[in-house]
Amino acid sequence: MISSIGSAMAGMANAVSRFDRASAAIASPEPADPIGERVEQITAQHDFAANAATVRTADEMLGTLIDTFA
Repeated sequence: MISSIGSAMAGMANAVSRFDRASAAIASPEPADPIGERVEQITAQHDFAANAATVRTADEMLGTLIDTFA
């Protein structure tokens, strides 16, 4: 369960990095592919949300496990 949180956190960091790279590419004076970069931003946003849901679920499971033993 802890490894799932670590994996999700790494996925969130990766999504933020991809979003930032796409944003920088769009903001450049002459973006090569603004539509493709916008698609990358949306994909990164969805990836971040999916990884955040994984963290949330793992946290809830860990809380339930702790409550069971308490």
